[in-house]
Amino acid sequence: MNRPKCLKKGDRIALIAPSSPVTEEKLALSVRSVEFLGLTPVLFPTCTMKHGYLSGSDEARAKDINHAFRDPSIDGIFCLRGGYGVTRILPYIDYDIVRNNPKLFLGYSDITGLHMVFNMKCSLVTLHSPMPSRGWDTMDPISLGCLSHLLFNAEPPGPTPAVEGESIERINPGIAEGISIGGNLSLMTATLGTPYEIDTKGKILFIEDVDEKHYKLDRGLTSLALAGKFRDCAGIVLCTWADCDEPDTPPEDNLTLGEIFEEVVKPFEKPTINNFRAGHIYPHIAIPMGVKTRLDASEGTVTFLESATI
Repeated sequence: MNRPKCLKKGDRIALIAPSSPVTEEKLALSVRSVEFLGLTPVLFPTCTMKHGYLSGSDEARAKDINHAFRDPSIDGIFCLRGGYGVTRILPYIDYDIVRNNPKLFLGYSDITGLHMVFNMKCSLVTLHSPMPSRGWDTMDPISLGCLSHLLFNAEPPGPTPAVEGESIERINPGIAEGISIGGNLSLMTATLGTPYEIDTKGKILFIEDVDEKHYKLDRGLTSLALAGKFRDCAGIVLCTWADCDEPDTPPEDNLTLGEIFEEVVKPFEKPTINNFRAGHIYPHIAIPMGVKTRLDASEGTVTFLESATI
């Protein structure tokens, strides 16, 4: 894999908005977050642009990415938020530039689309992690500790921390090892049948989503199943499903998440767990995408065996 250099204090960080626009308040919070870690924020044009529900035209958003990777003075690239829009810019990214200039790249949610293509087309290790608009100076110790290790330390993260009050659900027992990949369910299904479709062969597949009705999660997971993504992967880490409760839907008219996992995911008999604390929730464990990972679904543990950086 193509590993970027780890960061050091004072490094220059490109702030970009490749999906939806960022408010002035969130931009100020992002700048504060980067400075809190001793880094130097560099605002790229999409930070202050707006094109309806997008942060700018497809060309402008892709241009920020290409320029950030090309610019030798930039040491890392932090996305400010998700939302929608990454899939529209995938054809405009210069993947040779990304491949030849590996840099620490982070984000989650809609940014999953970039994690997938950077991993597949550029072999770049990226970070599925909290974004600076969250306010890193007020973030919980687990989230901040996991993120900081990946940013500033070239050692393998090792076992992920347990979160007090949260238990891992064992769906299928067993042990699997493979390269980490995945992220947001909606983004993975949106790229099926395209040149940017996720490749899960022999990999540990992480899946999360937010604010979706159960039938939509069922549809997304079923799409992955029909596309062979569960058949091909080595193991499955179902993460968090923030704001996916449906208190107003009568139980007799719905399926629980547990029932969906039992009916759609479990039959593939891959080592599988649920409620790994990553996604639209805190504590949020940062995931290095593109590193060798060990899933022990019998014990309910995830261990990152390789470093994300050099």
